[in-house]
Amino acid sequence: MLACGYCLKELPTAQGLRSHISQTPTCRSALRRQNQDDSPDISTTAPSELLETLPGPTNFPEEVEDIEAGGMPKKPWVGEYPKAAADILRHAKTFFEEIRDRQTSTGESPYAPFADQEEWELASFLIRSGMSQGSIEDYLTLPITQNRTKPSFHNKRSFFQKIDSLPTGPKWVCEQWEVVGDAVDEDGSRRTEDIELWRRDPVECIRELLANPLFRDVIRYAPEKLFKDDKGQNRIIDEMWTADWWWDLQSVLPDGATIAPVILSSDKTTLSRFSGDKQAWPAILQPLIKAGNDGVEMVCSDDAVRRVHPILAAYIADHPEQCLITGCQENFCPKCSVHSSKLGDPTFSSIKDPEIIWQTIASAAQGEKPPEFKDLGLRLIDPFWRNLPHCDIFSCITPDLLHQLHKGFFKDHVSSWATQCLDGGEAEVDRRFKAMPGHPALRHFKKGISLVSQWTGTEYKHMERVFLGVLTGASDPTSIHAVRAVLDFIFLAHFEAHSDDTLDALNSAWATFHKHKHVFQEHGVREHFNIPKVHSAQHYPLSIRKLGTADGFNTENTERLHIDYAKRGYNASNKKEYVKQMTVWLTRQEAASRFELYLAWVVPLASQRPPPSDIANHDADGDVVMSDPADVADPASGSYIVAKTPGLPGTSVASFVRDFGCTDFVRALEGFLRTATQSATLPLHARNIHPSSRFAAYKRMQVSLPPMRQVSRHPVKDLIRAMPARPARQFMPASPAHFDTVLAHKTPAPRSSGLHVARVRAIFRLPSLYGPVTPHPVAYVEWFTPFRSQPDPDTGMFKVSHSSHQGRRRASIIPINQIVRSVHLIPIWGKAVDKSWTTHNVLDKCRRFFVNPYLRHHDFVLFRSTALLQDASE
Repeated sequence: MLACGYCLKELPTAQGLRSHISQTPTCRSALRRQNQDDSPDISTTAPSELLETLPGPTNFPEEVEDIEAGGMPKKPWVGEYPKAAADILRHAKTFFEEIRDRQTSTGESPYAPFADQEEWELASFLIRSGMSQGSIEDYLTLPITQNRTKPSFHNKRSFFQKIDSLPTGPKWVCEQWEVVGDAVDEDGSRRTEDIELWRRDPVECIRELLANPLFRDVIRYAPEKLFKDDKGQNRIIDEMWTADWWWDLQSVLPDGATIAPVILSSDKTTLSRFSGDKQAWPAILQPLIKAGNDGVEMVCSDDAVRRVHPILAAYIADHPEQCLITGCQENFCPKCSVHSSKLGDPTFSSIKDPEIIWQTIASAAQGEKPPEFKDLGLRLIDPFWRNLPHCDIFSCITPDLLHQLHKGFFKDHVSSWATQCLDGGEAEVDRRFKAMPGHPALRHFKKGISLVSQWTGTEYKHMERVFLGVLTGASDPTSIHAVRAVLDFIFLAHFEAHSDDTLDALNSAWATFHKHKHVFQEHGVREHFNIPKVHSAQHYPLSIRKLGTADGFNTENTERLHIDYAKRGYNASNKKEYVKQMTVWLTRQEAASRFELYLAWVVPLASQRPPPSDIANHDADGDVVMSDPADVADPASGSYIVAKTPGLPGTSVASFVRDFGCTDFVRALEGFLRTATQSATLPLHARNIHPSSRFAAYKRMQVSLPPMRQVSRHPVKDLIRAMPARPARQFMPASPAHFDTVLAHKTPAPRSSGLHVARVRAIFRLPSLYGPVTPHPVAYVEWFTPFRSQPDPDTGMFKVSHSSHQGRRRASIIPINQIVRSVHLIPIWGKAVDKSWTTHNVLDKCRRFFVNPYLRHHDFVLFRSTALLQDASE
């Protein structure tokens, strides 16, 4: 037995003792305080090298054998920061606790100032609905509202009085500024304009966020390091607290300090050139300078008071904004010192030094001509960041998945170059997009892509999902390798958790593109690759190691907020002195949101208004995240969901053959029944199956893709359809058939021979008269050939083809719990697509296919990530 040196508890193994110390707060705190002192003897084996040095991680938990489907451990090994961090000074009440105590002391309902939950839900609907004040007045003064609903607010004035009485956050402050423009007047002087700057104290905004008790279980106050293994040899990085910036900065601040990483974002900034001595950025950020240097006491969500240092960690912006912030021309890199003529080279340059850049700009502003000013492509700015404590603005610039990768690297550049290199060009690409098989997770470009005029991030992503398959057969292998490397880079860059292995794979994908990019020069579509957005890819691995995964800094999120709050606030105004009205509107929206969060905390079982389904059920990449499904799960399955009532009851065998394409339905059903009953004799009521025999058929089923730390922390809905074509009816247009392809086991576990591709032609339930054959619905599927041991060397995709015997498709009936997930197949087109192929018939007419690894991020992990890790290690 081994004894803990802190509480003397005895444990049988060294791993158990390490787990005990790691997971027992008092022992863990004692070990942390001990720092570099001699630690208790917990093992007779040599410690890891990481345990022997500081500031290396310590306190690894007991080994966990459970591994996620994507290869990451369900519970990573944790290395805690070895010195004092985030010390608790004392305990105090949070903002929500103060509200609750005040309501309790006065005998008020938690819903006060509203009468009850229903009245609050009405008020919440009115304030969030987007209705104008006039429409709210009209609704509240309707006789049916006043005589039946009878809310305590009778008109818009009393309604907004109640909204304005809700607890509010940091106040808005308005300051007058005079901005100098580029245009000149008739005297040759630059024109000026008086503007209003509306701002809030950023420190107070941070204070409110940290104190929200709903965040209690998700806020981290000290850095940690996560590992895939107990030796600390394969790092995991996801959120910022697992990356290097926080860990490194913690050692610079006083012992016990708490870091609050600040993430700023801006778009079309016009705050850098004001007349006189006034500067807008210092006015906004001055509170951060003092708080960052000295720290400020804040009540945190766990009721603890800590000394918090808000430090600028990251800046989210698109490329023009990044260049404005860092003071460089737009044909240069805003992060590193590479010259604009070398942006296309696969070499690394040092990150710019903030002090040197500021000194160079200051010298140029005084009329000097330092050579670095031109060599680095600098421009005159008064950098707001030069006085911010511990701020390296060039390291703060984060990856921009939307503008740099989806729109820039892929859509504006690589997809255009590859299209020009393809035999048949744009017209052939359009034909292939039109004939692409459908999938519920894939947008079908029914007119091709050349006529799309309004591109959004969604269109870019859906185009990426099939683009490599579109090129096959009509592009030379070098072009395929270059495009494949770009797609691999984009999908890897989207990971929500990285390991050392996947970051190496990210670097490898970047290097592979540069190895093959010469093909675009050979085809005459490019002369050089000195493109800032293409160059930016080289900074992704280092940025992720420093600040955490790139999904946390996606400009899609901030642009979405701009639409939700700036544009909606403007639309809610009367367009006169609209900024002031927007601040009032925003304050009221935040008050309603804050009150809803308070109710969720103080009355956790109260029925709260659910978020809109299109927001709640989709992640940033368009995958449908599992929520409470409308369909009812089969209690015996635990692995799929079907409708409680089949949508196609009474479907005849003749219809299965004619409308569903189940050409061997009777033979397959008889074979399934004999196998399931382990008898050569069919059940009595199944001995005379004829064309008019009927079964209850389902239109679709649903399985869930398992959580993977790299791509989703929650299960993702995977819809599988088996729907025949429907003719047009009154007020309803015709709809085509949908028979999706899946990965399924041919035989039940544990006798299964692995996963095979199949096409689901029908999903139905066997009549109870057949006896207890299976508790699950069954599916008629057509099989494809097995996977080969290695994917295609050029595309990196696996090939399959129709499986047949004596000229007939191999088909069988299987319980639907043997269906694991959907897959998407891309036809092997050849040099030119067969013009008779359409999206509706190509799965029947084409015989050979690629299995698409880019359909969803789950598919990428399953089909491509492992191969990339092997390539990166070679």
